[in-house]
Amino acid sequence: MSEPKTERQKSIAEVRNELADTINRARYVDQPTVLTSRKKRVAVVVGMDFYERALAALGETRVLIEDDDKASTDD
Repeated sequence: MSEPKTERQKSIAEVRNELADTINRARYVDQPTVLTSRKKRVAVVVGMDFYERALAALGETRVLIEDDDKASTDD
């Protein structure tokens, strides 16, 4: 069995102020951040690799819905 991985827990307001850092932790360090609202856990920021593995493990597929208000860009 593998060792438990760490995760961070931050309020949405805190993450709003440090979004780039939160994304980099998920993307490069494989460290999710649990978002809270009024101290309730409401969402998680995870890296794309983890997200895709989770979808595959669940046997789910997703269809990307383009935002009509903004042009699509790849970063």
